[in-house]
Amino acid sequence: MDGDKGLDRAEELVLCPLEDSPLPLWELGWDEAESASWLAEILGPGLVSLVARGLVEVRRFDGWPAEWDHGTLVAGDELLREIGRAEAWRDDGGHRVLAAHITRAGVRFL
Repeated sequence: MDGDKGLDRAEELVLCPLEDSPLPLWELGWDEAESASWLAEILGPGLVSLVARGLVEVRRFDGWPAEWDHGTLVAGDELLREIGRAEAWRDDGGHRVLAAHITRAGVRFL
């Protein structure tokens, strides 16, 4: 955990880009990422933790960009299944889009 913010590295990597959220998961990646599978493996646990702590919300959309309120909330076991798939972290247009949005509680960690 980062003593100053109470976040581990994976949580920081997910939360920081969400300052101007919402963003689709593929925009949470960074240049050093080896692949979408690698992003799922590295960022997925951070995203799950942030959702469990109420700092981030994830919704599913048929396309992107979209109105946040038109998405379907994704949490719990469903979130674990969805973000474990590399497709969730790619912008290939062939699947529904998962997007993350920082909550009011999460803003204080920026």
